[in-house]
Amino acid sequence: MMKKSFSRILLGVGFIAAAVLLVVNQLNLLSFRLGFMTIILGIIFLALVIKGLIDRSIYLTVFSLAFLVITFSKDLHIEKMLSPMKILFIALLIAIGLSLLFTHSFRPKISVNKEIGDTTVEENGNNIVIDHRMGDTSRYVHSQHLESIQINASMGDINVYLDDAKAAGNRVDVNLNASMGDVTLFVPLSWRVENHLRTTLGDVTIKGESNGGGPTLVLQGKANMGDVEINYV
Repeated sequence: MMKKSFSRILLGVGFIAAAVLLVVNQLNLLSFRLGFMTIILGIIFLALVIKGLIDRSIYLTVFSLAFLVITFSKDLHIEKMLSPMKILFIALLIAIGLSLLFTHSFRPKISVNKEIGDTTVEENGNNIVIDHRMGDTSRYVHSQHLESIQINASMGDINVYLDDAKAAGNRVDVNLNASMGDVTLFVPLSWRVENHLRTTLGDVTIKGESNGGGPTLVLQGKANMGDVEINYV
């Protein structure tokens, strides 16, 4: 709840700061001129940088900083030295390097007692759709005839607990469409995992091993600039 309140405060302050900066800019009180879209994009990317630091998300923080630099490259007089593609490539190298160095210490720890997350939702349907943007959410699936899960996520982390779910047949399809956020699935030990997920600037990690005898969770879709983690519980 504290993180959720802070996000709202951050968003509110961002809008107020954007309004003040627009007025000051229009009154020529600055020693330089900024375009309307430059100010708006600057506020948005700065808010994303702060959110990335709060959520301890390496990719969100680094790429938001990169887009912030691109937005103000003309004002910083670096547009001729560094093209947007070069800045993004540098950001990619930095993000990969930081991920390799701080993957375990930088990522927030997930508590299996189901207390972490900005929102908590119980799910009982057979075909579940999760749409989530910005912030963290935890979904606890209690379906006894689960067939499929569709996850649409953008700039937010999702934890999906399947330890209390039962499959309708011998297969459960998880279709993922995620960008700039991490997705963590908690599955029963008896379930197998079949990975067909396409990833860009991210990894798929399976922690633990199946003891067999259960249905197969088929992971498909795409994940961009974020990690997908499967935990056996």
